[in-house]
Amino acid sequence: MSLVLSIILVVGPLILGIYLSTRGIPRRTKRVVWIICALISLSGVILLARQETGRRRESKTREYYRQSQERRELYSKGLPTRYVDGLGENPLLKHSFKEGEKYEKEYKFDQAIEAYKKCLLHPNATEANKVAANVLIGGCHHRLSELGEAEEHYKGALSISKKVKDKDERLLGRSAALGGIGLIYSDLGKPDEALKYLEEALEIDRRIGYEQGIASSLNNIGLIYSDLGKPDEALKYHKEALEIDRRIGYEQGIARDLGNIGLIYSDLGKPDEALKYLEEALEIDRRIGYEQGIARDLGNIGVIYTGLGKPDEALKYHKEALEIDRRIGHEQGIARDLGNIGNIYGDLGKPDEALKHLKEALEIFRRIGAQPQIDVILKNIVIVEEKEKKRTQ
Repeated sequence: MSLVLSIILVVGPLILGIYLSTRGIPRRTKRVVWIICALISLSGVILLARQETGRRRESKTREYYRQSQERRELYSKGLPTRYVDGLGENPLLKHSFKEGEKYEKEYKFDQAIEAYKKCLLHPNATEANKVAANVLIGGCHHRLSELGEAEEHYKGALSISKKVKDKDERLLGRSAALGGIGLIYSDLGKPDEALKYLEEALEIDRRIGYEQGIASSLNNIGLIYSDLGKPDEALKYHKEALEIDRRIGYEQGIARDLGNIGLIYSDLGKPDEALKYLEEALEIDRRIGYEQGIARDLGNIGVIYTGLGKPDEALKYHKEALEIDRRIGHEQGIARDLGNIGNIYGDLGKPDEALKHLKEALEIFRRIGAQPQIDVILKNIVIVEEKEKKRTQ
């Protein structure tokens, strides 16, 4: 209901009551009319109060996210985005957060962690500050593929969030931490655990009306369903995420969603449709300069070309992706690229090159404890070795 209509609802019945009281109607009827008019007017006052409360809450939430976005975009796997508050007014805290943000933009995650730890340990840090610092530190560890450390800090943020007095800050911090934990379990090959955390994050995002968070949570849940071999279910989540990200104009989210939709179409045996989405994602990531997204998109396009029987074309994309991932220090991306390159060399009958790349990928996946990927790489190494054994017999 508009503000004007609400005011009319308050003032109108009062005017009507005054008017009728001047007419020649029985006193009892006048009393009934006044009671009815007063009740209608009171309902208008209540509606106005609710509208004002809603506007203030919406304004507060919008400002919260605006400030958060200026400070920090927390990525994991180049897909999900989480915003956290925590700069506060203390200049030393603000300096440390800005310092950490600067290091992250330079892909210097170890230095970023040290900067954020200054916020975490600062004597004037509020509970909300500590939640923010833990989520940021967890995100850096995640980017370094240090999953155990990332989980520890995400869970630390989740625990501390219970003590945050402001309801919005408490829910926002909780959502960020839950999303991060969900992605950790996804990386560890525990989809059921991952879904539990991600769905709780989505529930919070919907409750507070944070559309960018909703899109991120939807996207992450879609990834889980894709891993579970449920492409139709996954597609539903990714398309809903894309619709939201397009509406709010969040380009990095749009690129992420397009890429994931492209991969599902690839799984469904529709490579032309897949390439259309993936190339659009790559175009957006190049335009906004998101290197981890560029590497991800290049790798995904390479996978499509491999499926189309164009190994030389695929190799070109995977090598470019590897070059970027090495430069930014994204270990999961490096291992993924090495694995893809190793598989192509295996198909091309170059076992030495194949095994070199596959074993390097295996070493990285073992270091970060990504068991599902370890199993896949080991299987591919066996395939290459058996092919070579048959060839030399």
